[in-house]
Amino acid sequence: MRSFAPFSFARLSQTGGADVSQIKDEAPRTDYGTYLLRSDAPFYVPGGTWPFAGLGTGMSISFGAAVSACGCDDVDLIAPLMSVQDALTAGLALVDPLREVEELDLTAAKGRVLARSVRAGTDMPGFDNSGMDGYALSVGADGQAVPLVLPVQGVSAAGTAVADLAPGTAMRIYTGAPVPRGADAVVMQERTEQRGDGIAVLSLPTLGENIRLQGEDVKLGDVVLKAGTQLDAKTIAACAGAGAGRVRVVRKLRVALVLTGDELAPAGAALDSGAIWDVNTPMLSAMIAGDLAEIVGVHYVADELGSMVAALDGLAGSVDLIVTSGGVSVGDRDHVKPALRNLGAQVAVSGVAIKPGKPITLSRLGDTAVVSLPGNPVSAYVTWTVFGAPIAARLSGVAQGGPKPRRVRADTDLRHKPGRAEYRPARITGYGSDGLEVVSSGTATHSAQLAPLAVADGLVLIPGETERLEQGDLLEFLPFQA
Repeated sequence: MRSFAPFSFARLSQTGGADVSQIKDEAPRTDYGTYLLRSDAPFYVPGGTWPFAGLGTGMSISFGAAVSACGCDDVDLIAPLMSVQDALTAGLALVDPLREVEELDLTAAKGRVLARSVRAGTDMPGFDNSGMDGYALSVGADGQAVPLVLPVQGVSAAGTAVADLAPGTAMRIYTGAPVPRGADAVVMQERTEQRGDGIAVLSLPTLGENIRLQGEDVKLGDVVLKAGTQLDAKTIAACAGAGAGRVRVVRKLRVALVLTGDELAPAGAALDSGAIWDVNTPMLSAMIAGDLAEIVGVHYVADELGSMVAALDGLAGSVDLIVTSGGVSVGDRDHVKPALRNLGAQVAVSGVAIKPGKPITLSRLGDTAVVSLPGNPVSAYVTWTVFGAPIAARLSGVAQGGPKPRRVRADTDLRHKPGRAEYRPARITGYGSDGLEVVSSGTATHSAQLAPLAVADGLVLIPGETERLEQGDLLEFLPFQA
């Protein structure tokens, strides 16, 4: 079996997909990092011998066993890529909902998550009331043939007390007004006509018609909304109807952003040679800050292991969630994973079979969750959408949150390299003959190209095993939240 000499190494592209021509012998050294190989599926490769199908039958590569200074080749940071679903499940299992709550006036509670169920403070409705304008009468006592002529005595309007209906009479009644005692139906105004001081009922109502019964919606003490409900206009209406003028909600998440990349400069600043504008800080701030979370700090960390260790160690325990951007791959200047390892983090996910965003890492540092996103903006956007947002929602106690995927149709033939599930930015272009939306998603996903993302309505998922899709084929579409 052919192999490279011990303590020499084969260097492949650290972004994966390298070909054999990139492999070369180099002078013996012990300070190399971990490199990414691909056979049937990508692997982060530790020191030692690992078979590599791309080199030919019976061949392998031997790597020196020395541990690098950056910690990149530590065995517990090296694992085969997880599926998207397995990674999401593992990430969600890292966190539990926050227990701290606050009480808010209902008018200030939009978007917040109920920490306690809301129960009805009274029967809803609280009394029998009319479903429309008309006349209350007793069909059981007076209803015989039509037209039925009855004198009108009294008026029941919203806000008035319950009155008594005299036998053989009708009472004028308005929508929402209490039904008088002795009445068993309400005839709508359009089915009557005036006859002097009385009315002629032209069409008799049935027993109970147009009467909304006390408690038919909910009874006193019934659960109107469960804990974990994220409040919007309609659920706020339900709270008000139940008499809950103030509600107990989960406090907002405290989130810290940690950005790496010595090349980053604030958007709009003059760029030195090799510098680029920082896209991810404003983008992630806009994605994260809102109803569920607040950004309590933005930290720029030099591309150096000690600085990353110090930053993460200083934030752990003081915030609920750390979101890192960049430095999460396996290059010589990628220090997030080694820093997590040095700090004893519980790493649940270290690389996912997803495109873009393969290096995504999900971990827990003490009581603080850590979502480590790639540095390329599209990769960061996609992986926050797929992994970060659901983790934040779980931390916030949301029972069912976020947009639900739906089926759409492709507007053209699509090609895909099997191996990783691909999330492509897609734009809705119309509707098919079956009423399903038709989307345009381009021919590929480029992790650093922002223009297609800016005009996209959501992401389409191309499963990892899929090689070809034809025009009109069904796709899963994950809409972006407004």
